[in-house]
Formats: sequence, structure tokens, C-alpha cells
Amino acid sequence: MPIRILDAATVGRIAAGEVVERPSSVVKELMENAIDAGATAITVEIKGGGIDYMRVTDNGCGIEPGQVRLAFENHATSKLQSAEQLDDIRTLGFRGEALPSIASVSHVEMTTRAKGQETGVRLNIDGGQNLRVQEVGCPEGTTFVMKELFYNLPVRRAFLKKPGYEGGLVADTVARMLMGNPDVSVRYISNGQTVYHSFGDGKLRHAVFAVYGKQTAEQMVEVDAAEGGMRVCGLIGVGELAKATRAHQAFFINGRAVRCAALTRALEEVCRTRVTIGLYPMCALNVVLPPSAVNVNVHPNKLEVRFKDEIAMRQTAERLMATAFEGEHVLQLGAERPQAPRVERVAAVREIAPPPAEPEKPAAKQDRPPDALAAQAEYLRAIRAEQEKLKGVPDDAVREVPAMAMPAPTVPRAVPVPPVREMPRPTPKEKPVQVALREVAPKAASDEKRVDYRVIGVLMNTYILVEADDSLVMIDQHAAHERLNYERLMQKLEAGRGSQQLLTPLVVHLSAREMALVRDNLEVLSDAGYAVEPFGEQDIRVSAVPFILGRADLRPAFMDAIGALNRVRTATAELRRAEIMQMSCKSAVKGGDRLSDSEVASLIRQMLDTGAPPTCPHGRPVMKALPRRELEKMFKRIQ
Repeated sequence: MPIRILDAATVGRIAAGEVVERPSSVVKELMENAIDAGATAITVEIKGGGIDYMRVTDNGCGIEPGQVRLAFENHATSKLQSAEQLDDIRTLGFRGEALPSIASVSHVEMTTRAKGQETGVRLNIDGGQNLRVQEVGCPEGTTFVMKELFYNLPVRRAFLKKPGYEGGLVADTVARMLMGNPDVSVRYISNGQTVYHSFGDGKLRHAVFAVYGKQTAEQMVEVDAAEGGMRVCGLIGVGELAKATRAHQAFFINGRAVRCAALTRALEEVCRTRVTIGLYPMCALNVVLPPSAVNVNVHPNKLEVRFKDEIAMRQTAERLMATAFEGEHVLQLGAERPQAPRVERVAAVREIAPPPAEPEKPAAKQDRPPDALAAQAEYLRAIRAEQEKLKGVPDDAVREVPAMAMPAPTVPRAVPVPPVREMPRPTPKEKPVQVALREVAPKAASDEKRVDYRVIGVLMNTYILVEADDSLVMIDQHAAHERLNYERLMQKLEAGRGSQQLLTPLVVHLSAREMALVRDNLEVLSDAGYAVEPFGEQDIRVSAVPFILGRADLRPAFMDAIGALNRVRTATAELRRAEIMQMSCKSAVKGGDRLSDSEVASLIRQMLDTGAPPTCPHGRPVMKALPRRELEKMFKRIQ
């Protein structure tokens, strides 16, 4: 079969298959371009799951008229000047494949106006062919419209899922980009309905609020720690926020959304006893590393990365993530209970007189994208509706209207994901309507350690009822005791006291093969917690065993260890932890066990003093608090 060179159209379609897999990959590429262009506001609109129609509008720096055609050439980019820069990538895009790949498999219309230019440019291209360019009037920034994805590749189009499924993937992509760039206001519209609209105020907690809502935003735990050349900052959700899949884990490396198994393992290791078995923690975490320590040029979609030293990175990430849970106790009552700031949503309405009319220019009749006008009208309607519910609010030109009070999040401040790009940002124009979140710091807690509580009793011989700080606290006695046992045993293990001496040494007779095996592995057995020494030609004496064996029959347990020396040699902390969890559960008081008043008091004191998560080792909650306000609502004393 003769060898021949493929034509440009075929090459373009093959290359497009690596970058453009489905509508969500198109959205990702276009949003990355907008962010690299310095945009402070991005609107993404789709119809039919993004297969039929997609529009991405930004207020970035735009493209110079003379470079519009060049932007659709293969491997044309403004973000990479030399091969040496591949070791120091500070932008989200750099390969120069996105625009030509998208244009080769769809109908594309791009309108752009560079900052300082009086006119803009509109470009149309169909399937990579028949490129047309004309001068038009448009706002500063870029609007990219794509229609009929894969219209010229029916086989590829047939492999797309239903519009609802593809639209869900687009929503997930937008959400990740939104949380990875909280300093950019992102609006996402699907089939005419606004799904997300972030504030763009640089606070990650507010971006999470826009994606997941009030309850999740207020309960996620903040982390912001650095070690060496690595910094980890963001939010982690455990306990009741744990999910059935890992779909709600969003990782960013230097602001770039990535899939990273090493970071996933680090997160789940830190949160192992804080989520119920079978569930996964959620997060929005940005890892900042020197660009030279991570290779983002692994795959055309840029979702996969590699590290120079993945093991060291993971271990450091675990230590930094663990700082999010420092200072927690199994039980915190009264003044000891952490008080986080209250967060309110505030709408500031500004009645701004229209600017003086300027001489009309044929090239620039519109100051902002068409969707900005619709957004203004939508916000005004919402704000007016909220104002009608309030009494005594003057109809002045400038006023603040509290629209919703949000209970305090679990940490005192939100962490902005640190910027890693240095791109010029145009000065945003003042908008008639501004919506933001406001954080109100709590009153400083007294330095004096004080815990006021009263034990009411034990319900059903299972739940300890405690009155503290105008709340009814219910404690699961089994979960609490199991957590205390687990912490005690883990402290022994970490302190190197993993063995317990036997009052009467155990003498074991072995076969010649077993004896040789033991002699060759005395150090391995010692590391596992056994104290073993030869006691004759075919006998050994065992004077200490791992404490995790408890009161088990030691002889068969030791013989099992000899029979699995390879397993003992490669025993990991995970295996030891699982055994300790099982022992903690078996030795803990059970639901239904009757505890005396002194035992209840002792259990509560230990819970107050022990620094550990308020969950059992399997992730179940140890306690639940029912505030007085909720009780009064239950009995209709208040509304």
C-alpha cells in the first residue's frame, strides 16, 4: 500500500479529535482563552447540550484586527514564544490548537474588538473552510459562537450522548472553571435558564456558594498552608457533605483544572475517618507549585499532569491538607464551640444617570455585550421584588438591601485561589447593579477556657443528652467511645509502642522450613510488633505481640503471621489502621449498654479533651446539636 501525505482538511479533523471530544471540551478551551485574555466577566450560553449552539462572551483584551486570521492557523498562539517556556508555563492555554480544532468540526462565528480599537472584526468559518472576515461594530472583548458540532463528522456526532447528558458535562466544566477562578464573574445559561452566576470578587467560598448553594458554602472547611515550594489553599467538605462519587472533587494546579489521582489519594487519606465508609469528601483545592515542578504538556486536553517527584508532592499535600482540621475536638460545647463569621448576601442598587451622549460612531454603538443588558434587567427585577418585602427602606439613589442571611461558615475567612498568571485586565465598567456577599466577623471568643453544660440523661441507653449553650446536644455513646479508643491506639502505634509484653512468653515449635524463615525475618517480625528469639533448634520464644491482637488466641495468630511473612514485610499503615479500627469498634461500649453517671461524665470529659474529628473512625457523626431556635420552630413558638 503506497504512503501518501494527508491533505490539510483530514489532518485538521484528526487533530480536532484530540482536543474537541464533546461540547464540554470546547467550553473549557474557550473559557481558558478568555481568562488568559484578562477577562473579568465571562458568559457561557448553550442550547441542545452545546451540540446545537454555544456562545462564550468575555470582556478580555480581544484580538488585534491583523491577527484574527492567524488565530485560526494550527499551532498559532500568543502565549508561547520559545521552546524554553515549556518549562515555565504560566497560562492556561499554550498549544495553539483550540480555535482551529473547533473551527474544523463546526460552524464558527467570532466577533472581537481589541482594547483601544475603534472597530471590531467578525470572522466566519465553516468546517475549517471558507473563512470570511469583515469589519463590524462590537464591544471590547470577544464573542465566540459555535453551531452544529461535528456536523461534518456524522460518525463522531453519533457517538455524543443525549443533550441532557452533554449539558450536564458542560455545567460541570463551567463550575470547575468558576471555582478555579473566583476573581472572574461567570454566568452560565442553558436553554435560556441561568444555572450559575458567580460574583467574581476573588473569594473561593463565594464561588462555591454560586455552584453548590448556601448550606455547602457555609459548612466547607478552609485550608491555606504552605511548605517549601508548595501551597495548598481552598475548601474541603466532610461529614454530611461527603458524596457517593468523586465528581465533586475539584483540583487545580496553578489555577488549571486537572484530574490528579495523587491529590485524590492525599485528600481521601486525610479525610478517611471524617467521611462515612463508601462516601468521598468534596473539595475545591488549588495547589501552587513552581511551574518547573509540574508538566502540563502531557495531553492535548491539558487535564492530565505529571510531577517531577509525585511521592514527595503527595506526602507534602497530605500534611498541608491536614492543617484544615487542626484544633478540632471530638466534642466542643459552650464557649469552646468554634464561631465563624456570618455571611450575608447584599444587593447594592445604584441609580446612575446615563452618561452624556457622545458623537455616534458607526463602529461602536454598544458598550457591553447584549447579555449584560438582560442581566441588568433581571437583577433589577429581583432587587425590586426583594425591596417590596422590606419596610422603611428609603427610595434613595444608593442603598443596601439585605437579601438573605447565611449562617456562619466553619472558618473565619475565605481563601482566594492565588493567581498564577500575569495577564493585563481591562478596567471593568461600573454596573448599575452589583450583587455580592458580605462577611461579618464574629465576636472574639474569650481566652478563658470555659465549658458550661448539663447532662440531662441517656436516651434508649444509646444517646447521651447534654444541654449546652442554648442547644440540645445528642451524643452517640458507641461512636464516641470508638473514636476515643481509636485515637489512643493510633497514638501508641505512632509513638512506636505497637507491642505489648506477654506475662508468660509463648514457646512455639516450628518445622525446619518455618524456623529458617523466622531466622531470616527477625527484623521484619520486630517491625510488625513481635519480640521473637530462638529457643532451641526448632523452637522460638515470643515475648511480645502487636497490641492490635488484643485478647486473641496468640498461637494461631503468630502462625498466620509466619505463613504470610511477605504480607508482613509489605504491611502498610493502611492495613494497621484497618486492624485498629476493628479493634476500637469491638472494644467500645455498644448502643444499648447502660452507663453509670460517672461513666457518662468520664466519657464527656475525655471527648472535650481529645483532639480528634467529631466522627467515629468509620466516618459516622459522634454528636448532633439542636439549637434552641430550631426547637422553638418545631413547637411553633417562633416562625
